[in-house]
Amino acid sequence: MTQCLLQPATRAIDHHRVAELANRIWYEHYPGIISRAQIEYMLATQYDMATLERQQNAGTRFVLAWIDDTAVGFAGVSPDAQTRRCAWLDKLYILAAYRGQGIGRRLIDWAAHTAAELDATMLYLRVNRHNAASVAMYQHAGFDIEREDVKSIGHGFVMDDYIMRMPIPEDSSA
Repeated sequence: MTQCLLQPATRAIDHHRVAELANRIWYEHYPGIISRAQIEYMLATQYDMATLERQQNAGTRFVLAWIDDTAVGFAGVSPDAQTRRCAWLDKLYILAAYRGQGIGRRLIDWAAHTAAELDATMLYLRVNRHNAASVAMYQHAGFDIEREDVKSIGHGFVMDDYIMRMPIPEDSSA
């Protein structure tokens, strides 16, 4: 397992790094899964500075994964708007060159710990149903598919996802 440092991403410079990473990673990973136009739309609506700040102000916690002085990935966990007992792993992305080195596992462990701090007993996520590598990684990490969900996101685009869930181990907040 590659040694990486996880650091909270709470400042504007951190949000800028998250946005830069998202831009690189989405163009590495999503062509062939969703259209270029949808990639551009989702990056523009989910990773601008104002949106990231708004998400943080609403309770989302972000973390950056670093190897030496290079940010190689990030994750975000949000409390559920309807129930305190659930949290959402909203974001988990790693540069292609660093996948398969245990960084995803570290980020999922961080997400479980963060969800436990939010008093959640269940961690949920959305993942594109056609994103087979990510679905398999999440299943390997302990997530189960709860259901399929197709949701309009505007401009004629849809998210064609699995909703996956993982119980939060009782010792995650320790």
